[in-house]
Amino acid sequence: MNTRLSILLLCLAGLGSGTLHAEPPPARSLPLKEVERLVLENNRSLLGARRATAAGKAGIDMAGARPNPVVSLNTSGINGRRPTAGGGSIDTTLRIDQPIERGNKRDLRISVADALLQANRSDESDSLRQQILLARQAYFDLKAAEEKSRLSDESAQLAHQISSKAELRLKAGDLSAADAARIRADALKADSEATQARIELRRARLSLAQLLAIESDAPRLATVDPWPSLATLPTATSDIENRPDVVAARQRLDATERGIALAKSLQVRDISIGAQVERVPDDRPSTTYGFGVSIPLFTGYDYRGEIRRAHVDRDVASDELARIRATAAAELEQSAYEAERLSERARSLQGEALPAARKAHAAIVLAFTHGAASALDVIDARRSLFAIETDTTLALSDAAKARAAWAAARHRPELP
Repeated sequence: MNTRLSILLLCLAGLGSGTLHAEPPPARSLPLKEVERLVLENNRSLLGARRATAAGKAGIDMAGARPNPVVSLNTSGINGRRPTAGGGSIDTTLRIDQPIERGNKRDLRISVADALLQANRSDESDSLRQQILLARQAYFDLKAAEEKSRLSDESAQLAHQISSKAELRLKAGDLSAADAARIRADALKADSEATQARIELRRARLSLAQLLAIESDAPRLATVDPWPSLATLPTATSDIENRPDVVAARQRLDATERGIALAKSLQVRDISIGAQVERVPDDRPSTTYGFGVSIPLFTGYDYRGEIRRAHVDRDVASDELARIRATAAAELEQSAYEAERLSERARSLQGEALPAARKAHAAIVLAFTHGAASALDVIDARRSLFAIETDTTLALSDAAKARAAWAAARHRPELP
Protein backbone atom coordinates (compact mmCIF):
# COMPACT_ATOMS: atom_id res chain seq x y z
CA MET A 1 0.00 0.00 0.00
CA ASN A 2 2.85 2.39 0.85
CA THR A 3 4.52 1.62 -2.46
CA ARG A 4 1.34 2.37 -4.43
CA LEU A 5 0.87 5.61 -2.49
CA SER A 6 4.43 6.64 -3.22
CA ILE A 7 3.95 6.00 -6.93
CA LEU A 8 0.72 8.01 -6.94
CA LEU A 9 2.40 10.92 -5.17
CA LEU A 10 5.27 10.86 -7.63
CA CYS A 11 2.84 10.94 -10.55
CA LEU A 12 0.93 13.85 -9.06
CA ALA A 13 4.15 15.71 -8.40
CA GLY A 14 5.24 15.11 -11.98
CA LEU A 15 1.96 16.44 -13.33
CA GLY A 16 2.19 19.52 -11.18
CA SER A 17 5.75 20.32 -12.16
CA GLY A 18 5.23 19.61 -15.85
CA THR A 19 7.89 16.85 -15.94
CA LEU A 20 5.43 14.30 -17.31
CA HIS A 21 4.37 14.84 -20.91
CA ALA A 22 1.75 13.10 -23.00
CA GLU A 23 3.04 10.92 -25.79
CA PRO A 24 3.07 12.80 -29.11
CA PRO A 25 0.34 11.64 -31.47
CA PRO A 26 1.49 9.00 -33.97
CA ALA A 27 2.40 10.25 -37.41
CA ARG A 28 -0.14 9.88 -40.19
CA SER A 29 1.97 8.44 -42.97
CA LEU A 30 0.48 9.08 -46.40
CA PRO A 31 1.43 7.28 -49.59
CA LEU A 32 0.86 9.31 -52.73
CA LYS A 33 -2.10 7.15 -53.78
CA GLU A 34 -3.83 7.93 -50.50
CA VAL A 35 -3.24 11.65 -51.07
CA GLU A 36 -4.88 11.43 -54.49
CA ARG A 37 -7.85 9.56 -53.01
CA LEU A 38 -8.31 12.25 -50.34
CA VAL A 39 -8.23 14.92 -53.04
CA LEU A 40 -11.04 13.15 -54.86
CA GLU A 41 -13.10 12.88 -51.66
CA ASN A 42 -12.36 16.09 -49.74
CA ASN A 43 -10.84 18.81 -51.91
CA ARG A 44 -12.87 22.01 -51.59
CA SER A 45 -12.13 23.35 -55.07
CA LEU A 46 -13.28 20.06 -56.57
CA LEU A 47 -16.44 20.29 -54.48
CA GLY A 48 -17.14 23.68 -56.08
CA ALA A 49 -16.75 22.14 -59.55
CA ARG A 50 -19.24 19.44 -58.60
CA ARG A 51 -21.71 22.12 -57.54
CA ALA A 52 -21.40 23.68 -61.00
CA THR A 53 -22.18 20.30 -62.57
CA ALA A 54 -25.25 19.97 -60.35
CA ALA A 55 -26.34 23.44 -61.48
CA GLY A 56 -25.92 22.31 -65.09
CA LYS A 57 -28.27 19.39 -64.43
CA ALA A 58 -30.81 21.85 -63.08
CA GLY A 59 -30.36 23.83 -66.30
CA ILE A 60 -31.58 20.80 -68.26
CA ASP A 61 -34.82 20.84 -66.27
CA MET A 62 -35.28 24.57 -66.81
CA ALA A 63 -34.58 24.30 -70.52
CA GLY A 64 -37.15 21.53 -70.92
CA ALA A 65 -39.94 23.47 -69.22
CA ARG A 66 -43.09 23.93 -71.28
CA PRO A 67 -45.17 27.13 -71.09
CA ASN A 68 -47.78 27.00 -68.35
CA PRO A 69 -51.45 27.64 -69.17
CA VAL A 70 -53.07 30.79 -67.77
CA VAL A 71 -56.51 30.68 -66.18
CA SER A 72 -58.50 33.89 -65.71
CA LEU A 73 -61.89 34.62 -64.17
CA ASN A 74 -63.56 37.94 -65.04
CA THR A 75 -66.81 39.36 -63.68
CA SER A 76 -68.55 42.47 -64.98
CA GLY A 77 -71.94 44.19 -64.65
CA ILE A 78 -71.75 44.69 -60.89
CA ASN A 79 -73.90 47.66 -59.68
CA GLY A 80 -71.58 50.01 -57.85
CA ARG A 81 -74.35 51.52 -55.70
CA ARG A 82 -76.12 48.29 -54.93
CA PRO A 83 -73.55 45.48 -55.33
CA THR A 84 -75.89 42.83 -53.95
CA ALA A 85 -78.78 43.83 -56.19
CA GLY A 86 -79.41 42.67 -59.69
CA GLY A 87 -77.54 39.37 -59.51
CA GLY A 88 -78.96 38.39 -62.83
CA SER A 89 -77.08 41.18 -64.63
CA ILE A 90 -73.61 40.05 -63.60
CA ASP A 91 -71.53 38.76 -66.52
CA THR A 92 -68.94 36.09 -65.50
CA THR A 93 -66.28 34.71 -67.85
CA LEU A 94 -63.90 31.81 -67.19
CA ARG A 95 -61.01 31.63 -69.68
CA ILE A 96 -57.92 29.46 -70.15
CA ASP A 97 -55.05 30.31 -72.52
CA GLN A 98 -52.26 27.92 -73.49
CA PRO A 99 -49.08 29.35 -75.11
CA ILE A 100 -47.61 27.03 -77.73
CA GLU A 101 -43.96 27.29 -78.70
CA ARG A 102 -43.06 26.82 -82.32
CA GLY A 103 -39.77 26.59 -84.15
CA ASN A 104 -38.47 23.65 -82.04
CA LYS A 105 -37.47 26.08 -79.27
CA ARG A 106 -37.76 23.60 -76.41
CA ASP A 107 -35.56 20.98 -78.06
CA LEU A 108 -33.01 23.64 -78.96
CA ARG A 109 -32.92 24.91 -75.38
CA ILE A 110 -32.39 21.39 -74.11
CA SER A 111 -29.64 20.89 -76.67
CA VAL A 112 -27.81 24.04 -75.53
CA ALA A 113 -28.23 23.14 -71.84
CA ASP A 114 -26.96 19.61 -72.49
CA ALA A 115 -23.82 20.92 -74.20
CA LEU A 116 -23.19 23.26 -71.27
CA LEU A 117 -23.72 20.37 -68.83
CA GLN A 118 -21.10 18.32 -70.67
CA ALA A 119 -18.76 21.32 -70.47
CA ASN A 120 -19.36 21.55 -66.72
CA ARG A 121 -18.48 17.88 -66.36
CA SER A 122 -15.28 18.46 -68.31
CA ASP A 123 -14.55 21.43 -66.03
CA GLU A 124 -14.93 19.07 -63.08
CA SER A 125 -12.44 16.68 -64.66
CA ASP A 126 -10.06 19.56 -65.30
CA SER A 127 -10.42 20.73 -61.70
CA LEU A 128 -9.52 17.21 -60.56
CA ARG A 129 -6.49 17.23 -62.89
CA GLN A 130 -5.28 20.53 -61.46
CA GLN A 131 -5.94 19.63 -57.82
CA ILE A 132 -4.15 16.28 -58.22
CA LEU A 133 -1.16 18.20 -59.61
CA LEU A 134 -1.21 20.64 -56.68
CA ALA A 135 -1.49 17.75 -54.21
CA ARG A 136 1.44 15.90 -55.81
CA GLN A 137 3.57 19.03 -55.74
CA ALA A 138 2.60 19.71 -52.11
CA TYR A 139 3.48 16.09 -51.30
CA PHE A 140 6.95 16.49 -52.80
CA ASP A 141 7.36 19.86 -51.04
CA LEU A 142 6.59 18.08 -47.76
CA LYS A 143 9.03 15.29 -48.58
CA ALA A 144 11.72 17.88 -49.33
CA ALA A 145 10.93 19.74 -46.09
CA GLU A 146 11.18 16.46 -44.13
CA GLU A 147 14.52 15.69 -45.74
CA LYS A 148 15.82 19.21 -45.20
CA SER A 149 14.76 19.13 -41.54
CA ARG A 150 16.56 15.80 -41.08
CA LEU A 151 19.68 17.12 -42.81
CA SER A 152 19.58 20.29 -40.70
CA ASP A 153 19.35 18.28 -37.49
CA GLU A 154 22.21 16.03 -38.58
CA SER A 155 24.27 19.06 -39.60
CA ALA A 156 23.64 20.67 -36.21
CA GLN A 157 24.65 17.47 -34.40
CA LEU A 158 27.78 17.26 -36.51
CA ALA A 159 28.59 20.92 -35.78
CA HIS A 160 28.28 20.25 -32.05
CA GLN A 161 30.50 17.16 -32.33
CA ILE A 162 33.13 19.23 -34.07
CA SER A 163 32.71 21.91 -31.40
CA SER A 164 33.30 19.29 -28.68
CA LYS A 165 36.46 18.15 -30.42
CA ALA A 166 37.53 21.78 -30.71
CA GLU A 167 37.08 22.24 -26.94
CA LEU A 168 39.30 19.23 -26.32
CA ARG A 169 41.98 20.64 -28.59
CA LEU A 170 41.60 24.04 -26.92
CA LYS A 171 42.21 22.50 -23.49
CA ALA A 172 45.18 20.62 -24.86
CA GLY A 173 46.59 23.89 -26.20
CA ASP A 174 46.39 22.62 -29.76
CA LEU A 175 43.76 25.18 -30.89
CA SER A 176 43.47 28.90 -30.42
CA ALA A 177 40.59 30.44 -28.51
CA ALA A 178 39.56 32.40 -31.61
CA ASP A 179 39.24 29.23 -33.72
CA ALA A 180 37.28 27.52 -30.95
CA ALA A 181 34.92 30.50 -30.82
CA ARG A 182 34.39 30.35 -34.57
CA ILE A 183 33.46 26.69 -34.36
CA ARG A 184 31.04 27.38 -31.47
CA ALA A 185 29.43 30.16 -33.53
CA ASP A 186 29.11 27.78 -36.47
CA ALA A 187 27.31 25.27 -34.21
CA LEU A 188 24.87 27.97 -33.12
CA LYS A 189 24.26 28.87 -36.74
CA ALA A 190 23.54 25.22 -37.49
CA ASP A 191 20.99 25.20 -34.65
CA SER A 192 19.30 28.23 -36.20
CA GLU A 193 19.15 26.52 -39.58
CA ALA A 194 17.58 23.44 -37.96
CA THR A 195 14.92 25.61 -36.31
CA GLN A 196 14.10 27.29 -39.62
CA ALA A 197 13.85 23.89 -41.31
CA ARG A 198 11.34 22.72 -38.70
CA ILE A 199 9.24 25.84 -39.36
CA GLU A 200 9.27 25.10 -43.10
CA LEU A 201 8.31 21.49 -42.37
CA ARG A 202 5.27 22.60 -40.40
CA ARG A 203 4.27 25.00 -43.19
CA ALA A 204 4.58 22.23 -45.80
CA ARG A 205 2.40 19.92 -43.72
CA LEU A 206 -0.29 22.57 -43.44
CA SER A 207 -0.22 23.28 -47.19
CA LEU A 208 -0.82 19.62 -48.00
CA ALA A 209 -3.48 19.30 -45.28
CA GLN A 210 -5.42 22.25 -46.72
CA LEU A 211 -5.57 20.62 -50.15
CA LEU A 212 -6.88 17.43 -48.53
CA ALA A 213 -9.22 19.26 -46.11
CA ILE A 214 -7.64 17.50 -43.11
CA GLU A 215 -6.18 20.50 -41.31
CA SER A 216 -6.61 18.87 -37.90
CA ASP A 217 -4.09 16.18 -38.93
CA ALA A 218 -1.55 18.64 -40.32
CA PRO A 219 1.03 18.28 -37.46
CA ARG A 220 1.06 14.49 -37.97
CA LEU A 221 1.41 14.27 -41.74
CA ALA A 222 4.40 12.42 -43.13
CA THR A 223 5.34 11.10 -46.56
CA VAL A 224 6.01 7.44 -47.34
CA ASP A 225 6.78 7.10 -51.03
CA PRO A 226 10.34 7.55 -52.33
CA TRP A 227 11.27 10.13 -54.90
CA PRO A 228 9.95 9.31 -58.39
CA SER A 229 12.22 7.79 -60.96
CA LEU A 230 14.62 10.11 -62.76
CA ALA A 231 14.60 8.04 -65.93
CA THR A 232 14.39 9.70 -69.32
CA LEU A 233 10.84 10.70 -70.21
CA PRO A 234 9.12 8.52 -72.79
CA THR A 235 8.62 9.99 -76.23
CA ALA A 236 5.00 11.05 -76.63
CA THR A 237 3.05 12.82 -79.30
CA SER A 238 0.90 15.80 -78.41
CA ASP A 239 -2.48 14.60 -77.13
CA ILE A 240 -3.92 17.83 -75.84
CA GLU A 241 -7.27 17.29 -77.59
CA ASN A 242 -8.23 14.88 -74.81
CA ARG A 243 -7.34 17.28 -72.02
CA PRO A 244 -10.51 18.22 -70.12
CA ASP A 245 -9.96 21.97 -70.41
CA VAL A 246 -9.70 21.64 -74.21
CA VAL A 247 -12.72 19.33 -74.26
CA ALA A 248 -14.73 21.81 -72.15
CA ALA A 249 -13.86 24.69 -74.51
CA ARG A 250 -14.87 22.58 -77.50
CA GLN A 251 -18.19 21.72 -75.85
CA ARG A 252 -18.87 25.37 -75.09
CA LEU A 253 -18.23 26.20 -78.72
CA ASP A 254 -20.77 23.52 -79.64
CA ALA A 255 -23.25 25.09 -77.21
CA THR A 256 -22.86 28.48 -78.91
CA GLU A 257 -23.42 26.89 -82.32
CA ARG A 258 -26.68 25.48 -81.02
CA GLY A 259 -27.41 28.86 -79.43
CA ILE A 260 -27.42 30.45 -82.89
CA ALA A 261 -30.15 28.05 -83.98
CA LEU A 262 -32.05 28.82 -80.78
CA ALA A 263 -31.80 32.57 -81.40
CA LYS A 264 -33.05 32.16 -84.96
CA SER A 265 -36.00 30.13 -83.70
CA LEU A 266 -37.22 33.22 -81.82
CA GLN A 267 -38.29 34.60 -85.19
CA VAL A 268 -40.78 31.75 -85.51
CA ARG A 269 -43.97 33.15 -84.00
CA ASP A 270 -45.39 31.40 -80.96
CA ILE A 271 -49.14 31.27 -80.65
CA SER A 272 -51.59 31.14 -77.77
CA ILE A 273 -54.82 29.15 -77.97
CA GLY A 274 -57.64 30.11 -75.63
CA ALA A 275 -61.07 28.84 -74.66
CA GLN A 276 -63.67 30.48 -72.49
CA VAL A 277 -67.00 29.89 -70.83
CA GLU A 278 -69.23 32.93 -70.29
CA ARG A 279 -72.43 33.27 -68.29
CA VAL A 280 -74.45 35.89 -70.15
CA PRO A 281 -76.88 38.02 -68.06
CA ASP A 282 -80.36 37.97 -69.50
CA ASP A 283 -83.96 37.52 -68.48
CA ARG A 284 -83.16 33.85 -68.81
CA PRO A 285 -79.42 33.49 -68.01
CA SER A 286 -77.52 31.36 -70.53
CA THR A 287 -73.99 30.03 -70.95
CA THR A 288 -71.91 30.67 -74.05
CA TYR A 289 -68.55 29.29 -75.20
CA GLY A 290 -65.74 30.83 -77.16
CA PHE A 291 -62.33 30.06 -78.64
CA GLY A 292 -59.46 32.29 -79.69
CA VAL A 293 -55.96 32.34 -81.12
CA SER A 294 -53.36 35.07 -80.61
CA ILE A 295 -50.27 35.57 -82.78
CA PRO A 296 -47.59 38.23 -82.14
CA LEU A 297 -46.80 40.71 -84.89
CA PHE A 298 -43.12 41.58 -85.25
CA THR A 299 -43.78 45.18 -86.15
CA GLY A 300 -41.47 46.60 -83.48
CA TYR A 301 -38.69 44.04 -83.01
CA ASP A 302 -37.73 40.80 -84.77
CA TYR A 303 -35.01 39.44 -82.39
CA ARG A 304 -32.15 40.43 -84.69
CA GLY A 305 -30.14 41.52 -81.61
CA GLU A 306 -30.34 38.04 -80.04
CA ILE A 307 -29.20 36.48 -83.29
CA ARG A 308 -26.28 38.89 -83.62
CA ARG A 309 -25.30 38.28 -79.99
CA ALA A 310 -25.42 34.50 -80.54
CA HIS A 311 -22.94 34.85 -83.43
CA VAL A 312 -20.64 36.99 -81.28
CA ASP A 313 -20.81 34.38 -78.49
CA ARG A 314 -19.84 31.73 -81.03
CA ASP A 315 -16.82 33.79 -82.14
CA VAL A 316 -15.76 34.35 -78.52
CA ALA A 317 -16.02 30.62 -77.78
CA SER A 318 -13.97 29.86 -80.90
CA ASP A 319 -11.26 32.31 -79.81
CA GLU A 320 -11.26 30.78 -76.31
CA LEU A 321 -10.85 27.28 -77.72
CA ALA A 322 -7.88 28.44 -79.79
CA ARG A 323 -6.34 30.11 -76.73
CA ILE A 324 -6.78 27.04 -74.52
CA ARG A 325 -5.34 24.76 -77.21
CA ALA A 326 -2.28 27.00 -77.56
CA THR A 327 -1.85 27.18 -73.79
CA ALA A 328 -2.14 23.41 -73.42
CA ALA A 329 0.41 22.81 -76.19
CA ALA A 330 2.84 25.29 -74.61
CA GLU A 331 2.38 23.72 -71.17
CA LEU A 332 3.09 20.27 -72.56
CA GLU A 333 6.23 21.38 -74.38
CA GLN A 334 7.57 23.46 -71.48
CA SER A 335 6.79 20.84 -68.83
CA ALA A 336 8.58 18.15 -70.87
CA TYR A 337 11.63 20.39 -71.24
CA GLU A 338 11.72 21.30 -67.53
CA ALA A 339 11.20 17.70 -66.42
CA GLU A 340 14.13 16.50 -68.56
CA ARG A 341 16.53 19.27 -67.51
CA LEU A 342 15.65 19.10 -63.80
CA SER A 343 15.91 15.32 -63.82
CA GLU A 344 19.40 15.61 -65.34
CA ARG A 345 20.37 18.12 -62.64
CA ALA A 346 19.08 15.87 -59.87
CA ARG A 347 20.92 12.84 -61.31
CA SER A 348 24.16 14.81 -61.45
CA LEU A 349 23.90 16.09 -57.88
CA GLN A 350 22.79 12.75 -56.46
CA GLY A 351 25.28 10.62 -58.35
CA GLU A 352 28.36 12.85 -58.45
CA ALA A 353 28.36 16.01 -56.35
CA LEU A 354 26.88 14.52 -53.18
CA PRO A 355 29.26 11.54 -52.86
CA ALA A 356 32.22 13.82 -53.54
CA ALA A 357 31.11 16.33 -50.89
CA ARG A 358 30.61 13.58 -48.29
CA LYS A 359 34.04 12.16 -49.02
CA ALA A 360 35.72 15.58 -48.80
CA HIS A 361 33.92 16.39 -45.53
CA ALA A 362 34.94 13.11 -43.90
CA ALA A 363 38.58 13.72 -44.86
CA ILE A 364 38.57 17.28 -43.43
CA VAL A 365 36.95 16.17 -40.14
CA LEU A 366 39.50 13.39 -39.75
CA ALA A 367 42.33 15.81 -40.47
CA PHE A 368 40.94 18.35 -37.96
CA THR A 369 40.72 15.68 -35.25
CA HIS A 370 44.42 15.01 -35.69
CA GLY A 371 45.33 18.70 -35.90
CA ALA A 372 46.03 18.65 -39.61
CA ALA A 373 43.22 21.03 -40.63
CA SER A 374 42.22 24.50 -39.48
CA ALA A 375 38.90 25.56 -37.94
CA LEU A 376 37.99 27.43 -41.11
CA ASP A 377 38.62 24.27 -43.15
CA VAL A 378 36.24 22.19 -41.06
CA ILE A 379 33.58 24.94 -40.97
CA ASP A 380 33.75 25.32 -44.75
CA ALA A 381 33.58 21.56 -45.22
CA ARG A 382 30.47 21.21 -43.05
CA ARG A 383 28.72 24.11 -44.71
CA SER A 384 29.66 22.82 -48.17
CA LEU A 385 28.30 19.36 -47.34
CA PHE A 386 25.08 20.79 -45.96
CA ALA A 387 24.67 23.00 -49.03
CA ILE A 388 25.20 20.07 -51.42
CA GLU A 389 22.80 17.85 -49.44
CA THR A 390 20.18 20.60 -49.43
CA ASP A 391 20.68 21.31 -53.14
CA THR A 392 20.30 17.60 -53.91
CA THR A 393 17.07 17.41 -51.92
CA LEU A 394 15.66 20.49 -53.62
CA ALA A 395 16.75 19.19 -57.02
CA LEU A 396 14.96 15.90 -56.40
CA SER A 397 11.87 17.84 -55.33
CA ASP A 398 12.00 20.13 -58.37
CA ALA A 399 12.39 17.15 -60.71
CA ALA A 400 9.50 15.29 -59.07
CA LYS A 401 7.22 18.32 -59.32
CA ALA A 402 8.23 18.93 -62.94
CA ARG A 403 7.47 15.33 -63.85
CA ALA A 404 4.10 15.66 -62.10
CA ALA A 405 3.41 18.80 -64.15
CA TRP A 406 4.31 16.92 -67.35
CA ALA A 407 1.90 14.11 -66.44
CA ALA A 408 -0.83 16.67 -65.73
CA ALA A 409 -0.16 18.50 -69.01
CA ARG A 410 -0.65 15.20 -70.86
CA HIS A 411 -3.67 14.38 -68.67
CA ARG A 412 -2.11 11.11 -67.52
CA PRO A 413 -2.88 9.86 -64.00
CA GLU A 414 0.43 8.04 -63.54
CA LEU A 415 3.75 9.73 -62.82
CA PRO A 416 6.51 9.17 -65.38
